[in-house]
Amino acid sequence: MKLRIKGNTIRFRLTQGEVAKLRAGAALREATEFAPAQILTYALEPAASIGGVQAGFQDGVIRVRLPENDVAAWADGDIVGMYGRTGVLEVAIEKDFQCLTRAGSPEEADAFPNPQAGGKC
Repeated sequence: MKLRIKGNTIRFRLTQGEVAKLRAGAALREATEFAPAQILTYALEPAASIGGVQAGFQDGVIRVRLPENDVAAWADGDIVGMYGRTGVLEVAIEKDFQCLTRAGSPEEADAFPNPQAGGKC
């Protein structure tokens, strides 16, 4: 799972395997350790009975909750991403497509096939 933060926008990019896990109801969680006891954790969690993408930050954890029905439609179809807003924060959760300029990179092994010829990463 890749995380990009720019201003009041966070963007998650998920591989095929990660999308499948989320579709199966599992939460995805990763962490970046800056130093002992200084860890930034980020998580995506499918949830029943919520009306849209919800995001929060507490105790060093970025937690994004996603409606299960939206996750299923996104995972099973050609939809590129799910998008939402929590207050001023914009949230994007997208399928990670193979980069056309770095084809064959080991990092790209589980990425989704890129639907656009000649596109950029």
